[in-house]
Amino acid sequence: MKENTGKSKYVMLGMLARVPLTGYMIKKWLENEYSHFWQESYGQIYPTLKKLVEEGLAVSSESSERRNGRGQILYTITEAGKKELSDWLLKEPEIEKLRYEILLKISFGDNTTKDVLLGHLDEFIQRNEKLIKDMNGYIEEIEGASGQDFDGSYSKLTALCGIHIYNAMIAWAIEAKGIIAAKGEKDHEAKNP
Repeated sequence: MKENTGKSKYVMLGMLARVPLTGYMIKKWLENEYSHFWQESYGQIYPTLKKLVEEGLAVSSESSERRNGRGQILYTITEAGKKELSDWLLKEPEIEKLRYEILLKISFGDNTTKDVLLGHLDEFIQRNEKLIKDMNGYIEEIEGASGQDFDGSYSKLTALCGIHIYNAMIAWAIEAKGIIAAKGEKDHEAKNP
């Protein structure tokens, strides 16, 4: 199980403040809306939901939805849960931590060939282009659902952030490819005068 930073509780409360959900629905929603900035595993979701119920921040009930032939447990936020979420929202956010393995590989690039690095960057660009397409699709879903007891304005903002991040990463990767290609030519000329 991934280390729980203590924020899982607030992720679940925030989602439950929108609408009652099952653990499966929470996982799917996380994959769609939050994947560009937040991940939670099933190993975090279900224990967190159980703890929310134990703390009186949410209640559980049998859902009419069935999955794999079994009934699902539906979680609903309580007034105490809404207060807990509200108190957390008032606190200043912690400093964000950025982790991109590609940046490590580029940083250690003098230990491999330019073709390897350029290949990694090409894959990175393609991956980010797909993520932009996914985020645009999610925005379309949000706009389609707006007005049906759901105001997607804030969800749209997180998706827009993802689009801006992915576009910036593509721009960086294109620039990095140019620098690596130029460096490769200079290195080749230095070795073969």
